[in-house]
Amino acid sequence: MKHNESYRRQLDKVSPVVKQEMDWSCAIIDRIDYIIKRDGITQRELAERIGCNETQITRWTRGFPNFTLSSLAKLSQALGEPLIKVVEKCERSL
Repeated sequence: MKHNESYRRQLDKVSPVVKQEMDWSCAIIDRIDYIIKRDGITQRELAERIGCNETQITRWTRGFPNFTLSSLAKLSQALGEPLIKVVEKCERSL
């Protein structure tokens, strides 16, 4: 997402956790935007693919959504590629 100077100043005032959440949200939104533009998918088509209305897609792509794992899974399936990846798997010690 493009950020203006006011946004950057406000970001400097929040906790590191909130800043991380916002950074991740922006990265996910940028990825969704890239994929739909690259593949010529409209927001309406994406909404139909995941079973929601176009307004929800607009809200997600214009703000700082609090994505659920369910919504990210639906979006990933609808777009045909993952939006998030787990860095590594943890092995249980016995």
